[in-house]
Amino acid sequence: MKMMARSGIGEGLWLAMLMAVAALVPGPVQAQGGGEVRAMADAPVLGIQQVTMTVSDIDATIAFYRQAIPITVVRRFRMPGSRFPAALLARPAGRVDVAILALPTGHIQLLDFAPGRDAAPSTMPVIGPGYTHICFQSGAQDAAIHRFKAAGLAIVSRFGHRDGVDLGGYGVRYAYGRDPDGIMIETETLDKPGRSEAAWMTHIANAVHDRDAMLAFYGKLTGKAPHRTIEAEKNPRLDDIAAIDGLALRGGWINAGNMDIEVWEYRQPRTPAPGGKRTLDTIGYAYFALEVPDLAQARERLRAQSIATIGPVRDIGGWQTQFLHDPEGNVVALVQRGRAPSAESVRALR
Repeated sequence: MKMMARSGIGEGLWLAMLMAVAALVPGPVQAQGGGEVRAMADAPVLGIQQVTMTVSDIDATIAFYRQAIPITVVRRFRMPGSRFPAALLARPAGRVDVAILALPTGHIQLLDFAPGRDAAPSTMPVIGPGYTHICFQSGAQDAAIHRFKAAGLAIVSRFGHRDGVDLGGYGVRYAYGRDPDGIMIETETLDKPGRSEAAWMTHIANAVHDRDAMLAFYGKLTGKAPHRTIEAEKNPRLDDIAAIDGLALRGGWINAGNMDIEVWEYRQPRTPAPGGKRTLDTIGYAYFALEVPDLAQARERLRAQSIATIGPVRDIGGWQTQFLHDPEGNVVALVQRGRAPSAESVRALR
């Protein structure tokens, strides 16, 4: 379905239109994203090209993930920190070590802004604010959560000896845990997986202070309505996933093509108000990149939608990259492939 032009439409009406469309498009019941790579011919983005994590030691991070999921290291390189906008760095950066990891449904980019130097773990609260986790799905016959635990994942959720928290008996169990840098991930264990690989990535989650504003923003970026929203959700089993008693939240999901953008607004306890714009050289999720077919046209759309950009287009690992902030100061990028390998494109995913 093609989205209506937004010109002259207020933010509240725009979001109401998105929600109305979402009500006509049922999302998957058992899990968000589902690992399905969907065609995005009518949308201004091809999908989530990569999620970027800033880590303390790339070699250690790769070793950790290799024990748990089928990653392939497709590239490693160094580049000057000056490639990134100074406004997105807490301190001047020299060289930056980079690794690109491939999974069946997308890529993870690892950055180390202080190679060879120790950095303390960083543990963003489950309720944020900011990017809190990415999600890996796997089948119950060989649940990735067990491999992650063997690799040293520090479990956050309360679920005893099984493979996650069963929210409603529909064949999916959920668990949160933290890697050695304190970066949180989610695992979803499916009784009837839709893919045959050992694991795949399905979404990136953003814990926000204002869900509706964030869904409207991502709707403008992707041209997609949320395929599912929930209101005032309360469930003791959600408490067990987050390890927070008395949890109440509302959420929404936008399918970007190959993965979902998941938005949580915690109502009890309240997601803290954003404390300012994020920087890329802090341990944790730095940004995610939406691949576009034409970056110049995408920049024109941003201008027409009054979405401010951060500096000029940058070459980040052969991807022409335009950085911007979301409404709560998180970093997002629009990217178009330049000299990067074609295998890193969303177009290459199956």
